[in-house]
Amino acid sequence: MDYKMHFKRLKTQPGFVMAVNFLILMVIYMLSRWAFYYMNIDSFQDVTFSDMMTISWGGLRFDLSALCYLNVLCILLQFLPIKARHTPKYQKIVKIIFLVINILGIVVNVADIVYFEFGGRRTTATIFSEFGGESNLGTIVLHSITGYWQAWIFGIAMIAAIVFLYYNPIKKKRERADFPPNKVYYPVHGAIFALAMLLALGGMRGGFGFKMHPLRQDSATIYCKNPHEAAIVLNTPFTLITTLHKKGYEDPKFFAEGQNLDDIFNPIHNLTPKGGEMQKLNVVVFLMESFSMEYMGYFNKDKDGGRYEGYTPFLDSLLTQSYCFQYSFANGIRSVDAMPASFAGVPRYIEPYCYYFYSNNTLQGLPEMLKQEGYTTAFFHGAPNTTLGFKGFSNSIGFDSYYGMEEYGQDKDFDGTWAIFDEPYLKYFADKTDEIAQQGKPFFLTVFTASSHDPFKVPDQYKDKFTRGEIPMHKVISYSDYAIKQYFEKVKDKPWFNNTIFIFSADHCGVSCRDDYNNEMGRFLIPIFFYTPGGQLPVKCDSTRLMQQTDITPSLLSLLNYQKPYFSFGKDVFNTDSTFVNYVFNDRNGLSMYYLDSLMIEYSGNKLIGIYEFRNDFSLKRNLLNQKKRFPQLPFMQRQIEAILQQYVTRMKQNRLTAR
Repeated sequence: MDYKMHFKRLKTQPGFVMAVNFLILMVIYMLSRWAFYYMNIDSFQDVTFSDMMTISWGGLRFDLSALCYLNVLCILLQFLPIKARHTPKYQKIVKIIFLVINILGIVVNVADIVYFEFGGRRTTATIFSEFGGESNLGTIVLHSITGYWQAWIFGIAMIAAIVFLYYNPIKKKRERADFPPNKVYYPVHGAIFALAMLLALGGMRGGFGFKMHPLRQDSATIYCKNPHEAAIVLNTPFTLITTLHKKGYEDPKFFAEGQNLDDIFNPIHNLTPKGGEMQKLNVVVFLMESFSMEYMGYFNKDKDGGRYEGYTPFLDSLLTQSYCFQYSFANGIRSVDAMPASFAGVPRYIEPYCYYFYSNNTLQGLPEMLKQEGYTTAFFHGAPNTTLGFKGFSNSIGFDSYYGMEEYGQDKDFDGTWAIFDEPYLKYFADKTDEIAQQGKPFFLTVFTASSHDPFKVPDQYKDKFTRGEIPMHKVISYSDYAIKQYFEKVKDKPWFNNTIFIFSADHCGVSCRDDYNNEMGRFLIPIFFYTPGGQLPVKCDSTRLMQQTDITPSLLSLLNYQKPYFSFGKDVFNTDSTFVNYVFNDRNGLSMYYLDSLMIEYSGNKLIGIYEFRNDFSLKRNLLNQKKRFPQLPFMQRQIEAILQQYVTRMKQNRLTAR
């Protein structure tokens, strides 16, 4: 009888109330983890049930940490040694605070089920920079709700669970009268309060070891086989909270202080004069939204027994008249990574440059360099002018003019969510190109296509024309390919056409539906090629030289016979010097990859974790880490990637991203 009485009294203690509701949240977060995995299963095809058990076990630490951060105020209120805690009015206030905070936590956690497919990682505090200036944010959010209703139904169910399962036995409209004497109540409950706050602090840190570092995002990798899988271990409230006051890159300390890194890898290009004047050819760059190499028939002629057609008939035909590369790579995983890489020689490392702490550094942009040589420069993107900060960044690297949705001025061609449809916008771009050309100056123009993007819509008149494909992305890729064709139909007979270099590059890869591309190399393979209708370059598919977005500026400047120093982490792929290093560097959320000729190595946590002969192992199935002695070039490769990382971090912190 005494046991039942004590348990009944325990159930009405505010601390017990907090503990029960906290456990309910832990269950909800674990269910959210499994929903996250299930709804993004194509990105985690190698994860077994056993792996998920390990991941879930590790995830408990991150859930506990996030919930301690979110609920520290409620924990404090429920354990304060004051008698007012036991009244219905007090508990009602705590309940409101608890529900508001934790419903927000559930919302951002569920939102990442949707967003992960496009961002490739759990959302961090950079999201506030990324979408802080969006004028059409409401429309985008509305589409994410309607387009991914399964995720939001799950989220609503979790919110309903926390509301209806909230445990609160202190409902009677009377105060408790059976408190122990004050000399007992306050010391006992004071000690319980101190213990509760100590436990909460340990939960936030992920443990109590004095020598242990507090939990960080990279701590999640210890519970998974692949760093990419850390997204399942983590939860979004944790990644948001723990990056709010992030201080920037940590020095990897690969090389001793005073050692001259420039002797190993130097991002300053001091060109050897070739003689003659600069060739002031016009330049038009197409940055194509989400155009994976996977989607193109030209690069996949051997797939499906030679029957693979792809979804880009026009670009496939243009490639037969261009200088292209069998292996060409993105240097990032988001749209905002493409411009710093392509036009300022800055690849993504862990975080997007534009949204990280160093985004105010001075860059030496290609548009500014060409503007100093007498070029007219302009950037075109058919989305609202605040989208992804493109307008601000284009200004910072030297584009004279920006032509966005506002300048286009025809809302009837808006897709309703994201941007102007590509066909009318590229026809507009064709007219503006000719208008700028008539000014008599050489020009450097860039257009960023938009329709091959969620919400995967084509204009109503083309609904029956573009229907082929396995996933929604395929039809909009075909539509964008058709839109690019319309641009060339309008400009091919213009007097400036043959005096123009056309450069094509995707911004990043889109959604994959082929297993052979669903790996760390395939997620970066994009088309990059040069079309020179005036014959400035030969027609060729180069299968030996590796191309990346950071190579665009050095290679173009080489074609133009530019002879001034400049900064870039890329290389000139047309360099015929015997010292040429045929490399590519890219990074996926801290998993860094370095390619040299036919070998690729992976670094994670500043350690070598993978070696692949990618030309003979396209799907990266065979990690040759235990066969290091087979590769005499390995020490050089390790020294190079370590020098790149060291240069990147050091120069980023010291604001040394120019040749000046």
